[in-house]
Amino acid sequence: MAAITGESPPFTLKSPSEFLAACPKLRILVLGNPESTKQEIFSKVFGIDLEKKLLADAFNARNHHPVEQELDLHGQNARLTVFTSHNFGTGDETAYRAVTDFLASPALVDDPIHCIWYCIASEEGRSVHSLETQFFAELPKIAPRVPIVLVFTKYDEFVSQVQLDWSRDASRRGGVSKVAVAHILRDLSVKRFEKTIGRKWDEASGRTKGRHIPRVCVSGSTEDGDESYERLAARTLASLRDHSVQLSFAAAQRSSAFISTQFCADTAAEYFTVDTGHARKVDGVDMSEIIPNFFAEAYQIFNMRDVSTVLLEKNLLTKILEAAFAGDQLPFLLDALHHSGTEQTMLLNLSPHERAVLLTQALAMIVLFLHKLAEMQWPHQDHFSLSMLPPTLTTRAVERVLSEMRTGKDKTDVLEAIEESHIFSSCRLREEISDLILNSVHGTDKIHIHHEGVGNPTVRVDDDDLNEISLAYVNDKGPDDMFLPCGLKILKLN
Repeated sequence: MAAITGESPPFTLKSPSEFLAACPKLRILVLGNPESTKQEIFSKVFGIDLEKKLLADAFNARNHHPVEQELDLHGQNARLTVFTSHNFGTGDETAYRAVTDFLASPALVDDPIHCIWYCIASEEGRSVHSLETQFFAELPKIAPRVPIVLVFTKYDEFVSQVQLDWSRDASRRGGVSKVAVAHILRDLSVKRFEKTIGRKWDEASGRTKGRHIPRVCVSGSTEDGDESYERLAARTLASLRDHSVQLSFAAAQRSSAFISTQFCADTAAEYFTVDTGHARKVDGVDMSEIIPNFFAEAYQIFNMRDVSTVLLEKNLLTKILEAAFAGDQLPFLLDALHHSGTEQTMLLNLSPHERAVLLTQALAMIVLFLHKLAEMQWPHQDHFSLSMLPPTLTTRAVERVLSEMRTGKDKTDVLEAIEESHIFSSCRLREEISDLILNSVHGTDKIHIHHEGVGNPTVRVDDDDLNEISLAYVNDKGPDDMFLPCGLKILKLN
């Protein structure tokens, strides 16, 4: 390849087969028990459907499942390896030694565990065993580079109990609207969780002494539960230190299209240089090579269930560009795809500024296509039941997304956002290119992490249960003052 002028080193186009070579699989250790570790945690984060018996055997203390024996995922996620053991809530010293010996094993030096999920049911009566406190204290010595995330499961059941207890107290319910009740219960749930569950685990894990251990509450199969699993994915990603491991996690997870889009945007930015003070395509490699190469990389990052390999269809890339572009732009891109870098192409008639804009738009359209497919397929979406095997892609699904891109407003918003961006006139960091693609595809809506990993569930209150309350509120017959537990005052409607 030709050298780039300026300060940049020569750009070398890597083979897509080497894209994830530094860390081809995420290796995660999950510690739990049959009560705290359910199918949802695997289905909603990694898009794999595991039988109940398999999980029961993996987390049952009586079965003595070897922690070094990885779970058989039946080929459902080629980017993931899962190890399991029951947690230490029962005080099983044999299991404790097996896990700590496994983490300290020389065999893990070259093929390490990347992350630990310690799963605990959100139960107020669940005490912390001394072995659990010991594990958190010893982990930095045994496996100093392995982050651990506290995963509080069954949070929806905890919230339901808070709601039940609150509803029994008639004095608190009088004269409050349905919306206000939902806010009250949400606030009560957070406060009660911190008081009865969060504090003791903060002390046991060392969080009260300044040690950073992420914690996340996850719920069932409701809409809020879907968001809680996205928070788990985001918190896990944030705990990983090495970039190759972060990329591996992004490729293994099937929960957050935002995460996949973010890493695709970062990858796309590598095809640009900012040495001249504005974003330009790197020298030494042609767009006819960049676009298909990036598509192959983005395909790996999104890692969708594609049993029929519909995303490897010969003309799919051309179809994506045809769906995304029209008018004057499309001929330039199609011409580039069918010429080698040594041949004259229509792109040479464009200025460097115009070529940079067009390349950014083309890469963003590839990301938009995959982003839409992921939102349609991934099992955390409402229209897929946990009783069903996470679906594989079909030609029909691909055609549906292509049709949406042809006629929808999304592509226009993305193309215009890129064309109007300042980075092609003034840009100092590649991150600006990445941010432009990410924000244009995904918008500015990012994953919001709520109070220390405690979920922010929508509390569903029965209409009949609240009919009298709401009427009293509307008729201005409620109490003069109604305060939330956080101290905010609810004002009556006049």
